[in-house]
Parts: sequence; structure tokens; C-alpha cells
Amino acid sequence: MIDNWRSSSYSADNSMCVETGWAGDVVGYRDTKQAALPADERPTLVVSKDAAGAFLNMIKSLTC
Repeated sequence: MIDNWRSSSYSADNSMCVETGWAGDVVGYRDTKQAALPADERPTLVVSKDAAGAFLNMIKSLTC
């Protein structure tokens, strides 16, 4: 169970961004706009740490 959710410090009011959390070998992502829902009912994308790392590396490698 992920219980250390946090959102970006770059978000002006921390209400319109993505939260991330991790536990063991998984990373979770969820939308802060759904904070009114109970934690166990909030839609959450959970992936392995390896998959999350590969995704972030791919994003960092993109050039615009």
C-alpha cells in the first residue's frame, strides 16, 4: 500500500497536478483533483520501479 503520496512543489496550489508515491518495488501516480475521494477509491496507476524509471528516462531524452 502506497501511503507517502506527494505532489510537485512547482504546482501553485498543489491541487491541479499529479501525485506520486512508492512502496516496495512499485510506483503509483494519481490525480490531485480527486482528493475528495477516499484514498482506496481514487484511481491510481501503479507500475514497477523499473517501468517508472524507463518512462522518466524516455521523457528526459525527448527534445522539442
